[in-house]
Amino acid sequence: MKKYFITLFILFFVHQSFSQNNDSLIHALLLDIQSMQVKQDGFFYAGMFPTYRECGGAPHNYQPDNTVFYTAITAFALRNMLPYLSEADKVIADSIIANAQNIYPLYRNKHGYPYYGFWAKDDAIMPGTYYFKYLKQVFGQGEDADDTVMILMTDSSSDKDVTDLKQRLIDVANLSKQKIIATYKKYRDVPAYSTYLGNRTVPDFDFAVQCNILYFVLDKQLPFVKQDSATLHLITEMVHNREYMRAPVYLSPYYVRSSILIYHVVRLMSAFHIPELEAYKQQLIEDAKKEFDAGTNVMDKILLSTSLMKLGVYSTDYLPPFTSINEFENSNQQQYIFFQARAAYSYPSPFKQIFLHWSYINYYFYCPAYYKTLWLENLVMQNQMKNKQ
Repeated sequence: MKKYFITLFILFFVHQSFSQNNDSLIHALLLDIQSMQVKQDGFFYAGMFPTYRECGGAPHNYQPDNTVFYTAITAFALRNMLPYLSEADKVIADSIIANAQNIYPLYRNKHGYPYYGFWAKDDAIMPGTYYFKYLKQVFGQGEDADDTVMILMTDSSSDKDVTDLKQRLIDVANLSKQKIIATYKKYRDVPAYSTYLGNRTVPDFDFAVQCNILYFVLDKQLPFVKQDSATLHLITEMVHNREYMRAPVYLSPYYVRSSILIYHVVRLMSAFHIPELEAYKQQLIEDAKKEFDAGTNVMDKILLSTSLMKLGVYSTDYLPPFTSINEFENSNQQQYIFFQARAAYSYPSPFKQIFLHWSYINYYFYCPAYYKTLWLENLVMQNQMKNKQ
């Protein structure tokens, strides 16, 4: 009996020590992220997180880029963490989100519609490039669903904005006006949602973007219409066929890595009960473990570790390989590409498969603050899993 109580005491002490250390790290990391948010307008707008862009081919032309994308997804990640933060940390996170909201109007459709672009409506696209920045009328044809749903889930958007966006998503979905050519033949007749919101843009499928659109529809409790069912069917088929492992670049021209696609679909599954995807839970667990073991970049390990915990798997074998901000900053996260632009997204096969891998028309986007936010999410998730034990 005495040994039993001693064991309980040790387990309690270890648990308390872990929680305190994690809480301290979470607080320090959140303050660090807050310090990275721009305070005054300049090249970057006050409230955004600095992003940097690099051409995949020589010359690499590494430049600052004032896209709203990383700021919006950072705010979204923090929004989802709010229920699990201490009261003091909630105040910090709320402040970061509120400051991010201040820049959203700059990226809104010039006619006032609730559609948002990657770059501000009055700015050049691809700032710092040699010639793309002059081609806004060619490449800036319409706002995109990814930025838009993230912004509408992290601001105080009106009900009308939400319903207007839903109608726009339906209007530009595959088969509504045009038919997609840049996907497998077996998926070309699926009336699923498209990446872009412009009336003139060809429909485009991206696995991660479609996960985000469905997250928006379920988060806002919108009616589940034909296009929602079709998009869910498409995602489910791609998971069933394990195409997120076999052909991630083709499946998702903007995210391209299996680890990131697993993260997106698991984030959707963990937020909402979706029986169609639940059937593949064990498959996703096994694939996430394999990717974690094979991964060489710490960001892949963070994403997969978080995904595994969201799937109910918690083990010290699948945690990030560092325990301090300094270790993280000195890791190979600096080379990680979470999001990228590949101009061949709309080409039919076989041109799409060829051009997707042509580095000279690929651009890579980096955001140090978002990478820290993904690690923060992992630490918060660790606390949740520990508290369940």
